[in-house]
Amino acid sequence: MNNSIRMLDEFLSRNDKFIVSTHESPDADGLGCEIAFLDFLRQMGKTAIILNSDPVPEICRFLDIDNELTVLEDESQLPPDIHEYAQFVLDTNDYNNIGSAYKILGNKIKEYFIIDHHQDSDQSKIDINFIKVDAASASEIIYGIIKHYNKEITFKMAQALYTGIVFDTGSFRYPKTTSETFMIASHLVSLGVDPFKVYEHLYESNSLSSFQLRGRILASMEILEDGKMISMKLTPEMVAETHGSFSEGESTINAPFTVKGVAASLLVKQDTEGPVKISMRTKGNLDVAALAIKNGGGGHKNAAGYKSQLPFDEAYERAVKDMKEFFK
Repeated sequence: MNNSIRMLDEFLSRNDKFIVSTHESPDADGLGCEIAFLDFLRQMGKTAIILNSDPVPEICRFLDIDNELTVLEDESQLPPDIHEYAQFVLDTNDYNNIGSAYKILGNKIKEYFIIDHHQDSDQSKIDINFIKVDAASASEIIYGIIKHYNKEITFKMAQALYTGIVFDTGSFRYPKTTSETFMIASHLVSLGVDPFKVYEHLYESNSLSSFQLRGRILASMEILEDGKMISMKLTPEMVAETHGSFSEGESTINAPFTVKGVAASLLVKQDTEGPVKISMRTKGNLDVAALAIKNGGGGHKNAAGYKSQLPFDEAYERAVKDMKEFFK
């Protein structure tokens, strides 16, 4: 039994009631993890509820078959015995990154445990949690945990995990995709998951307003470093004017890689309410995880991000300057 499983085992043994949360602006991997892990905990005889900071993106609503994904808005939603609850934090290695729920839950829960696959420079954090940086997605980790404890994977759990894997592997094309990833996906499909329906929900169900928002984002692009780098903006004004979904607009960061020769994509973004965020994507050996960690964020070698305290335009100029260093 490796150390991660041992730490998880001890955490489960110490507690019987759990809050399950993922990062702010949740995506398909974080949400898929939550849905599957919630049922796993209940099969283990535990009491568990999901509480997130932000709503479910429209394209992911099909995952919430039993309406279990709850947005925590104030303390009135908490169980009366909240001090008896511990918390699982999924698909992020930073507890602060669960968003506004952190302020409500931080001083009330007994303890928390992280299950994640993003890089982190803090070895002590890795030692006491379940952080597997070579995993293609957090959903892949959750699948392994469920199999380790020999619990049933229902259709709802299978669909949630498969969707998370498809999303975080870029439909099985990102570097961390392995033969194990495909074997897991194959098993989940054998349990009734329809790959076409999952793809349709994720990539063919965006609203017209979000399509217009993406057009505005693409119109903001700068072509840099002789076409090797593309930078773009997603501003609060764009969101307000188009009424598009911010979360759907965020995926535009991957669009530049459809162009031959592009090795780096940068999206500086800010919702109508919220901090300025820097998202970075690269190909090959351009390690944006190190850059994100340096700025208080995290992620993977080729996909990472962080929050900036600077005003939007200053944050944009700083991020462009930092990423240009890859090409010197």
